[in-house]
Amino acid sequence: FREVVRGCHVPIIIAGGPKVETAKDVLQMVHGSLKAGGAGLSIGRNVFQHENPTNMVRALSALVHKSASVEQALKILGDSK
Repeated sequence: FREVVRGCHVPIIIAGGPKVETAKDVLQMVHGSLKAGGAGLSIGRNVFQHENPTNMVRALSALVHKSASVEQALKILGDSK
């Protein structure tokens, strides 16, 4: 992902992805993409199918806009799975 970001002259976001096993997996994927230079995300299934979509959006927003850690995002989510 880092190579893609370096090779492009426009912001790169991650879009969707597979249904993952845990909320932590989603947060780690997003956190990793941001650390590699990604500019944001567009995620559907892993938000809409979560037991608490509102808090999932809050946790993802904290990663993107507040540079939160995965652990901080999990606290926002209220789910350490």
